[in-house]
Amino acid sequence: MTYFIAGNTAVGNARSLTQSALPNAPQQPYDAPRPTLRTRLATALRATAAREVRLANRIDPTPTCQPTTAH
Repeated sequence: MTYFIAGNTAVGNARSLTQSALPNAPQQPYDAPRPTLRTRLATALRATAAREVRLANRIDPTPTCQPTTAH
C-alpha cells in the first residue's frame, strides 16, 4: 500500500525506484508502518467471525443456503 504524504513524495518515490534498479544499490531497511486501530479491529472481527462459523459448522454441518438454479 502506498501512502501519499504532502511534500516531496514523487521525488522520494523516484529516488527509491532508481536505487532499486541499480545492481549494487545500498539496501535501506524497511520499517513497516504500525497497524492502525481500524486494521487491528478488522482483523480481530474477521478472526472472531471465522471462529463462530467453525463452531456453527461443528454444531450443524448442513449448509444453510442452497444454491439457486438458473432459469
